[in-house]
Amino acid sequence: MNNKILLSIAVSALLMNSASNAQSQVGSANSFYGEIGFSPIDLAGPGGDAKPYGVRFLIGNELNKNLGLDVLYTTTVSKDSRPGYDASYSGFGVFLKPKFTIIDGTEVFARIGVVRANSTASASGSDLGSDVAYGAGIQTNLTKVIYGQIDYMHSYDRDNVYVKGFTLSVGTRF
Repeated sequence: MNNKILLSIAVSALLMNSASNAQSQVGSANSFYGEIGFSPIDLAGPGGDAKPYGVRFLIGNELNKNLGLDVLYTTTVSKDSRPGYDASYSGFGVFLKPKFTIIDGTEVFARIGVVRANSTASASGSDLGSDVAYGAGIQTNLTKVIYGQIDYMHSYDRDNVYVKGFTLSVGTRF
């Protein structure tokens, strides 16, 4: 629990820092970005494994060329339904996104942050909690303001319930 509190304090400090830096970057274009992605979710718990499909919405701010701050929300758009079994997931998280350019227009990145998750399975009930989440991915420019991205996130792992998976996203800078 202490690690989550420290991470929350660090993220809050970065949010305040980015807000104060926003005024000094008035002339800077494209420091904010947004994404929408599709994710086959791998959800496992005491009631069994499930593979619902989700959509992820993300808003981010480029703090500098090697660090971003992401806020994301993921929700199920298609439950894993079998006779007598339904599974779904939703989660909200705040992440630091260290990144670096490998070739012009293409970056690799990692994410580390905190997620508040709710998973529900008819066989095992509902699990609601917060956990440290992490992932990695690659992003490449399609145009000056539109990019494509694929990443893998390990979003939740508590009380014998885990959520992880790949996401294919398209994003824009504004």
